[in-house]
Amino acid sequence: MWRSVVLFLTAICSSTQAANILYIDGVPSPSHFIWHKALINGLAAKGHNVTALSVDVEDSSLPNLSYIKLEGVYEGLNEQMELGSEIFEKGETNPFASLAMFNQYVMLSCELTLNSKGLRLLLDYPNEFKFDLIIGDFLNGPCLSAVAQHKFGRPPYIGATAANVVTMTSMLSGAYIYSGSIPDYALDVPQNMSYRQRFTNFLYSHYVELFRTYETYPKIDKIVRKVIPDITYIGELDRDARVILLNSHPAIQYREAMMPNVISVGGMQIAKPKELPEDLQKIVETAKKGAILFSLGTNIRSNLLGDNRIIEILNAMSQFPEYQFLWKFESDSMPIEVPKNVYIRKWMPQNDLLAHPNLKLFITHSGLLSIQEAIWNGVPIIGFPVFADQFQNINYCIAHGVGKRLSIKNVKSGELADAIREVLSNESYRENMSLLSKVFRDQKESPLERAVWWVEWVLRNPTSQVLQSNAVWLDWSVKYSFDVMVPLLLAGLMALLASVKITCLVLCRKAKQQKKTKRE
Repeated sequence: MWRSVVLFLTAICSSTQAANILYIDGVPSPSHFIWHKALINGLAAKGHNVTALSVDVEDSSLPNLSYIKLEGVYEGLNEQMELGSEIFEKGETNPFASLAMFNQYVMLSCELTLNSKGLRLLLDYPNEFKFDLIIGDFLNGPCLSAVAQHKFGRPPYIGATAANVVTMTSMLSGAYIYSGSIPDYALDVPQNMSYRQRFTNFLYSHYVELFRTYETYPKIDKIVRKVIPDITYIGELDRDARVILLNSHPAIQYREAMMPNVISVGGMQIAKPKELPEDLQKIVETAKKGAILFSLGTNIRSNLLGDNRIIEILNAMSQFPEYQFLWKFESDSMPIEVPKNVYIRKWMPQNDLLAHPNLKLFITHSGLLSIQEAIWNGVPIIGFPVFADQFQNINYCIAHGVGKRLSIKNVKSGELADAIREVLSNESYRENMSLLSKVFRDQKESPLERAVWWVEWVLRNPTSQVLQSNAVWLDWSVKYSFDVMVPLLLAGLMALLASVKITCLVLCRKAKQQKKTKRE
């Protein structure tokens, strides 16, 4: 019966020009799902039949969209990598140690998703069933996308990620890493790096690429082969992305050289603002001088800040009674009485609030999606970066004069109050953000429309590899010409040593002749 239904649906799809698309979001992160969900819904709205294999799921009213949940992933990660309040200490971790920790997270995520009932359900699809296209988030490596490509006969593959990681994207696209001009996301340095920072960035950027090639790929391949022993080496499958949809835009982050198959769709999750819930609408519109939003995003919980930090933040907020603070806080308990001008809510419609004209300031963890939404809506920010790319995001904002940066680990009420006062009173922050917003919004189509168009381009040209660079398949040493430079340096060193030796011999001979002449 199931086999007949699938074949019937496949026949309908081909007759209506709709495609069967498998969308894989195996990254355990609600913010990644927010970004992917925009494209998932966008493709389904265009009539394509979308199956979303995802750690996060939601109910959908679209008949041609179905979710398969990868269950137990969050629970497994929390059990084996529980950080709790320690997460606020991670910003000081050495980037090389952070990479090792992230690799542990990747391996554990791979094992958990491969052992899920959701993946088993997908693998039990009839052999006759075919997907016309697979889209997968490559941040965690090719664990799930490789399995899906093998199962369904290697249909065209598109890489898509809500992150903007230079080193990882360069591997999939073949782009050259310009470590002298673009700091890696893991380094807390400005774009105009010192020599020492450039030296570290050079070592780290190339280390990441080698680490992924010789550490991450082999380990994932070993894990995957426990499920599918005869699978093609996953490193080969990962680099077969016809197009890469990247959460980037020149107006919202450091510019980098990109290959033709890398499509910037930064801000794809930003939708037309909806009407605010009644409680928030009343608070925002009745605030005397305006409202201020405080949110640490979806991966960081404010209730893990600890009593001391929470008290410092509330004391700072109490110094601005003419402003209404909206704090996304995941618990009902507070260590002290909440000031009258502070409204606590477990969830905030962030983009809808940022779009309101009476929202004057955004205090954020500096996540990429949050920074994008702040820039899109022209709201200046105060950043509390915690880990990963958040330091780079806020550093970019500081360089453009649209925000201030503070430490969440050592937050003090006086420093926070001073920062709030400066950003609110100095019009340059809002003016600079308005200019950045204007550039960001000035696009011929929305990021989502652009993403959908390129997905359909791959569907229209399923066998074309015209956008893919040959550099994707080159060895690291060949790609960066180290195999040429090293022999040249050795030859130059040998020539230098030879000239030094010859010079020494000539000088010694002259010295001997001079001694002989003196004796005579």
